[in-house]
Amino acid sequence: MRVFTLIALFLTAPFAMAPAAFADPGLEDLRFLEGHWRGGEGFVFEEIWSAPEGGVMTGMARGVASGELRFLEYILITDEDGALVMRFKHFNADYSNWEGEDEPLTLTLTEIDGADATFTADPPTHTVKSIRYWTSGDDMLQVDVAQIENGEEGGFTLLFKRMD
Repeated sequence: MRVFTLIALFLTAPFAMAPAAFADPGLEDLRFLEGHWRGGEGFVFEEIWSAPEGGVMTGMARGVASGELRFLEYILITDEDGALVMRFKHFNADYSNWEGEDEPLTLTLTEIDGADATFTADPPTHTVKSIRYWTSGDDMLQVDVAQIENGEEGGFTLLFKRMD
């Protein structure tokens, strides 16, 4: 009986130890972003994300300081041949855009683990190297933006509280 048990364990071990099949991430995996997020003091920053629908997830961000609009940002995340692609542009209060006539900034989802998603630009565009959105599930969202300016790496972090 002992030999039979060892043989059974040996024969089934590769199947039992094999990792679960990896599924390509989809827009539903980014549902943790959905809703209204707000943060900051003095300079208030907020993002509002729609639910994934029609093959797209949309976001809007705005920055307000001293009661005045400082900028807007419009964001699209689409599923393109199994890759999640983020595109966005920044706008001034007069709706002129920061990027001028250039194409929108484009990043691709490179890592996702639950409510932790990183989009990366390859190569970095307009100083943006990557953007990581993550939450620990406590109605707080952290956004880490890695940048490259004049060959130097830097960046900033935004902290948001869920408003809805």
